[in-house]
Amino acid sequence: MTGRALVRPLAAIFWDLRGAWASGRRVAISLDADIPRAEGHVTRVSATDASVHVGDLLIPADRILAVHLPSRLGDSTVRAGDPWAGPPRRPVEIEGQLRMEDRC
Repeated sequence: MTGRALVRPLAAIFWDLRGAWASGRRVAISLDADIPRAEGHVTRVSATDASVHVGDLLIPADRILAVHLPSRLGDSTVRAGDPWAGPPRRPVEIEGQLRMEDRC
């Protein structure tokens, strides 16, 4: 029972992934899979915390061990000229939806 306190809840991991998606921040994910590590920009996060897309790679939630920042010490997959942060996200306007400034 003592080691159980060290396990992060899945919802907390996915909130970190959503934060990385919203900010465009590059992440590294340790995996329990054939590929031990995935790194890149989060492109999609499942609303049900079932999976996440990092670049073109679909990662099921049950394979995620940890989410952390990529290292700048040489073990990162980033290449010279690649951005550490993605493009800024713009809100998508849907016809009939109130604008954010109209809600205040």
